[in-house]
Amino acid sequence: MKARSQAQKRAARRGRPTKNVPFREPNGRSSRAEEPIDKLAMAMRAKMLGVSEERARDPRAGSFLGYLAMLGRSDGLSGTQHEAALRFKELRDEYLKAIKAPNAVVDNQSSGRPSDVVTDDYIRWCANATARYAAARRAIQEAQDSTRSENLWAALDLVVVQEQPIFNLIGATRTLCNALALHFKR
Repeated sequence: MKARSQAQKRAARRGRPTKNVPFREPNGRSSRAEEPIDKLAMAMRAKMLGVSEERARDPRAGSFLGYLAMLGRSDGLSGTQHEAALRFKELRDEYLKAIKAPNAVVDNQSSGRPSDVVTDDYIRWCANATARYAAARRAIQEAQDSTRSENLWAALDLVVVQEQPIFNLIGATRTLCNALALHFKR
């Protein structure tokens, strides 16, 4: 794109020229290191998960649920199952904030956050969060009642909430995520 006037030409040349460097630090600065800082971490993640280093750089590879989503529908979780599990985790975090649990993850930018001041909006938000969490738990219990061979509560606690890599519970996790996806679709 050509600048039309002398002032626009000067404005286009303003600032320090960018250096072409092979990689940058996470803050955007050009790195002086000869190789990326996270090279060893990515190599270990690739080795532990049994994937290539390119796939280990995917942000989903940092968690067990993300790894299952990376495997895909045949060996892991489908996209809708993964989204349902993540949505349940968000719902659980909101529930923990609503009951003011000591281990609740509190971010100051959220609209309904626990505070010392109790307003009508906050009370409504807490009631809504606890009702939605109870409804999700009822949906899980209904799925557990219909599927006696799988332990969905163990899959919920160990794989979804704690994100422990327990490969024996992948089938139960799929069933759990299917029940959650159906519940969230309603």
